[in-house]
Amino acid sequence: MNSRRRGARGFTLVELMVSILIVAVLAALSFIGYQKVKASSSAAVDANDLRSVFGAIQMYCGDNNGILPTTSGGVGPIWTNRGRGLVKPLAPYLGGEDPYEGQFFPELAAARWQKRGVNEDGPSLLVMHRVYSGRGKCDNPSRPQPNFLPFGYPYGDARRDGMKLSAAMSKMGNPAQRLMLTEVDREHPNFVGSTPGWFDGLPSGMAHGSYRLGLYWDGHVGRLNQDLTAK
Repeated sequence: MNSRRRGARGFTLVELMVSILIVAVLAALSFIGYQKVKASSSAAVDANDLRSVFGAIQMYCGDNNGILPTTSGGVGPIWTNRGRGLVKPLAPYLGGEDPYEGQFFPELAAARWQKRGVNEDGPSLLVMHRVYSGRGKCDNPSRPQPNFLPFGYPYGDARRDGMKLSAAMSKMGNPAQRLMLTEVDREHPNFVGSTPGWFDGLPSGMAHGSYRLGLYWDGHVGRLNQDLTAK
């Protein structure tokens, strides 16, 4: 009788341990699933914001005789909270009529690491200055040869004005294969051989783990590998 009771207690304890293990495994799987959903949601927000930036560029061109936006200092990294650079001409189309230093533009912020006020001092996007204008394969999307500068030139160059959007689209051949903007991080190939002063403000890896997002000249957003090739 006593042996049967001890056996029953032992079986119940084993069941309890197995149940705890099952719950732990399910909790771990749920957490992993949540992280994947969260990452997917962040990517969706960022992709939608990149499309908004493209829409702002189109509206700017519509109001400026088709000319692409530029600034006296040329264009480069895009900060989320600095009213200069490419932000200045696009601000009226992103809800900020007269941008000022410190003004936050959520459309220009990375959902995964900037949207909630984290690392706002770092740039979130990088303008691809040089666009491929030749034939055949573009070996280096970051520094293609031959190339042209659709957004214009830095201050001091007589040709600093941007091109007409229609002319740029025609010159690059296939806009669906030419990058306009990319998310920026320390692994970006643009930094091979040299790093700017704002490099430390960037995330160490790509914004979405195994990929970063890029906006193409035809307006679509795609996933990019570390070397900027389509994923």
